[in-house]
Amino acid sequence: MNEGDDATLPDTRGGLTDPVPRVSAVDLGERYEVGPLLGRGGMGEVRLARDLRIDREVAVKLMHGAHRDELTLGRFFREARVQGVLEHPAVVPVHDLGIDRDGNPYFVMKKLSGMSLQEVLTSKDPSVAERWPRRTLLARLIDVCLAVEFAHSRGVIHRDIKPANIMIGDYGEAYVLDWGLAKVSAEGESFRGVAPLSGDDIGHTLVGDLLGTPGYMSPEQARGEAVDWRTDVFGLGCVLYEILTGFSAMPRGIAALAISVGAPHHRPSERTSDIPPELDDLCVRATVANAADRPTARELAAGLQAYLDGDRDDARRRELADEAVATAREAARRPGDEGRAIAMRSASSALALDPSHQGAQEVLGSLLFDIPDTLPAEAVAAADQERGEVRQRVIRKAGFTYLFSIFVLAGTFVLDVRQVWPIVLGIVLCATTSTYAFLLARRPMPMASPWFIGFTLVNCATVSTTGLIFGVLLMLPMFVIGSLSAFLSLPTRHSPWTIIGIHLLPMGVLLTLELTGILPRSFDISAGTLVITPYALGITPLSLALVFGSSFLVQLGSTIDLQSGFRVAQEAAQNRIHAQTWHLKQLLPREGTLETGRTPKV
Repeated sequence: MNEGDDATLPDTRGGLTDPVPRVSAVDLGERYEVGPLLGRGGMGEVRLARDLRIDREVAVKLMHGAHRDELTLGRFFREARVQGVLEHPAVVPVHDLGIDRDGNPYFVMKKLSGMSLQEVLTSKDPSVAERWPRRTLLARLIDVCLAVEFAHSRGVIHRDIKPANIMIGDYGEAYVLDWGLAKVSAEGESFRGVAPLSGDDIGHTLVGDLLGTPGYMSPEQARGEAVDWRTDVFGLGCVLYEILTGFSAMPRGIAALAISVGAPHHRPSERTSDIPPELDDLCVRATVANAADRPTARELAAGLQAYLDGDRDDARRRELADEAVATAREAARRPGDEGRAIAMRSASSALALDPSHQGAQEVLGSLLFDIPDTLPAEAVAAADQERGEVRQRVIRKAGFTYLFSIFVLAGTFVLDVRQVWPIVLGIVLCATTSTYAFLLARRPMPMASPWFIGFTLVNCATVSTTGLIFGVLLMLPMFVIGSLSAFLSLPTRHSPWTIIGIHLLPMGVLLTLELTGILPRSFDISAGTLVITPYALGITPLSLALVFGSSFLVQLGSTIDLQSGFRVAQEAAQNRIHAQTWHLKQLLPREGTLETGRTPKV
C-alpha cells in the first residue's frame, strides 16, 4: 500500500513527494512551553507542549504558514470548533484556540497515548495482536459507534470514518479523530459560526469534488450525492469488516470508488471463514448499498455489545446450520475426494453453529466412520508414503544381512572346497545385492516400483547360489522360504504371485539342470535313503553341523527381526487408528447427553 492510498479527498496534506515544512516558529506565548514533534500532516504539525498554568502535558496542532489559504484555514478552525463542541469521552477535547506571534493558527487539545486502529491492524508485531485481540477491538469500536451517534444527535456527520482516524488508547480509551471534513447541520445551535465545506450543499458541489477516503466511502458519498448519518455507519461497517478479517473491505485508492458504487454489501465471511454469523450479518447491514437499510450507529453498537455479552441469534444459527447440512449432504453424494472434503467441512461448520443439530451429527458421523469404497487419493498417498518408509527400513536391514553373508561364505574356504567358482559367485552376488539394497534404501520407493522387482530378482539369484554350494535340497529350501516370507510381508502393489514365481524359479532351474545332467546330481534316493552330495563342498559331520547351524541362526535371526518389526509397526498403527477414532467420536454429542446433561454409559 503506498502512502497515498488512504489519503482523504480532497488531499490537504500537500504534495506527496515534497517534504512538509516545519512551522517556522513555535512560540505560543507565556502559557505554553512547546516541545518535540509528535506528528506531521498536510496542514501542520502536532507538538507536545506543557500548559504552564495548569501544569499538564497537552498536544498543540499548529498550521503551516506555507499552506495557509482560505480553504485550509477554514478547515483548520472548523476542525477545532467541531471537535471542541462535541463533548464526548471518545472525542478529543479542545482546550484552547489561537494564533501565535507569527500569525500561525493553533489549537490545544488533550495529549493522547496509544496507537491508531490502522497501526494495530497492520502491525506484524505479535505483542500488538496479543495486546489488542479481536474482542478488545470490538469493545473499543462500540465506544466509537456511540461517539459517532452522539455527533449525529448534535447534527454532525464525520464523513471520514476509517481505522487511521480511530485512536486506541493505552488504558481502554477510544477516540474519533480528524473532524475536519465534518458536515454540520444548519440546525446545530452550537455550530452557528462554523462555515460549510464544499460538498455540504449538493447544489454547489463541483464535478469530482469528493469528500472522504476511497476504500471507506459509502456508495452515495462516492457518487458525490448528499450524505447523512448513514454514510458514517457505512464507514463503521468497513472498520468492522477490517477488524474481523484483517483486510479492508475495498481496495485502497481511487480504484475503490467503482467498487463502492457497485457492491451490494460487504460480507466478511466471503473473505475469511472464521466469522461469527451475528457479526457477519451486522457488517452486511452496515455496508448495504441502500442507505435506507442501514442501522443507526447506536444500533450497530448494540449489536456488537449483544455479541460480546454472549447473546446469540439461535434462530439464525440454526438456519445457517440447516444450510450447511444441506450442502454437506449434496456434496457427500458427489463422486471423488473434493465432494467428500466439502461435505466434511460443511458438516463440521453446521455442528459448530448448532451442536445439537441432529442432521449435522448424522452426516458427520457417517463421513467419519463409513469408509468409502475408493479411498481419498491424499489418504492413499500418505499411506503409501508410510508403507514406503517401512519397506525402506526392511531393505536396509537386508543390505546388512547380505553384507554379513559375505563373511559367512568366505569362511567356507576353511572347509573341503571342491569347486571354487560357486562360492566366489555367491560372494559377488551377496556384495551386489547388499549394494543394491543400500542404494534402494536411500529414499522410499513407489508402491509399484520396477526397482523392487529388480531387487527381488537379484535377491533370488543370490539365494540360488546356496543350491550350487550345498545342493538343491540341503540349504536352498530354507533360504527360499525365509526370503519369500520377508518379501510377501513387504507392502507393495506387485502381485504376490509374481513374487512367489520369482522365488520358486531358481530352485526349479537348478533341479532342471541336475535332472538333465547339465550339473552333477546333488541328491540321490537309493533303497529308501536320501543321499545329498554338495557340488562345491565336501561335507563331514562336523562341517555339516557348523554350516547348517550358522545358516539356521542367520535365517532365524533375520526372520525374527523382520517379523518383530512388522508386529510392532502393526500394533502402533492399530493403536493410532483406534486413538484417532476415539477422539473423532468425542466430536459428536452422545445420545442423551444434551437432553439430560448426563453422560450415558458406553
